[in-house]
Amino acid sequence: MVKTLEQKIGQLIIAGFRDNLISEETDIINYIRDFNISGVILYDEDMEKGGIGSRNINSQNQLKTLTNSIQNSTQSPLFISLDQEGGKVNRLKEEYGFPNFPSWKSIGDLDEESETDKTTTILADCLSDNGINLNYAPVLDFDYGENSYIGDSERALSKNPEKIIRHSSIFIKNLKNKNIISCVKHFPGQGSGFGDTHEGITDITETWSKDELIPYERMIKTNEIDMIMISHVFHRGYDSELPASLSKKIITNLLRENLHFEGVIICDDPSMKAISNNYSLEDTFSLMINAGIDMFCLGNNLEYDSNYVPKCIDAIVGGIKKGKISLNLIERSISRINSLKSKL
Repeated sequence: MVKTLEQKIGQLIIAGFRDNLISEETDIINYIRDFNISGVILYDEDMEKGGIGSRNINSQNQLKTLTNSIQNSTQSPLFISLDQEGGKVNRLKEEYGFPNFPSWKSIGDLDEESETDKTTTILADCLSDNGINLNYAPVLDFDYGENSYIGDSERALSKNPEKIIRHSSIFIKNLKNKNIISCVKHFPGQGSGFGDTHEGITDITETWSKDELIPYERMIKTNEIDMIMISHVFHRGYDSELPASLSKKIITNLLRENLHFEGVIICDDPSMKAISNNYSLEDTFSLMINAGIDMFCLGNNLEYDSNYVPKCIDAIVGGIKKGKISLNLIERSISRINSLKSKL
């Protein structure tokens, strides 16, 4: 039951946390109950601690126990999410007893739809069996090769939009068959970026191609996309002042109005240096909400802050009280989020 402004705002948040087991005293349980947050994001490695299994995932039995405990901590359904792309972005590793999942690039190189169907069916079964209902995948970014950040990590399938659409549609279909929400990324296309937005600003103005919008445009028309993640890249052709995740021109004008996307828009973690090095927390959330962001993925896994969730909620409350943020925008986002949760 939503009783306070903080609990209303909490519905916009998916939060990361450090524990691999939880109890009544665990911070994340308090955030779920006190702030009514919409869900959690899980990682297997803690960026500060370092090492395999140092965060939320170290075995199948442990993960099942954790996700059951989280889901049973409240009456409302929660998003339990992770980045399971395969390859280097692989939270469910063989070391923990999970199947081996190939990279998105290797799936594109093989270009066999039957194999993509087989691989993503196994992946969807694995997520479902372990209590995961939201996957930040597939990646729709173009493959610009080893010199680009996404390409070097083998996270991009191809530079051919038709090929990206074919294989992504199979991936999304198999996730939906298990009642798992997919979140495509990183709009408007981060593939040509030669920097890592975790570390600083990446400008794609001169390298990006308008063809990178084709997978989004086509798959929005066929109603396959439930959620889109916005990147922190700069594209000065669309907005000369703000990165995509803060830009009304890119989120509302391009994605909502031109491409007619009506689903949930989530931003990549605002603690990434591209944002946190250049904007205060209150300004960040004010700009993002006014730009059209519905949800915030607060991974809290670069420099861990045990008070990060309360600080973010306080920043949004501050923006509302100062007249920087309209409650109408927050209500609209909550409506989209609840509509998506109804699919779980």
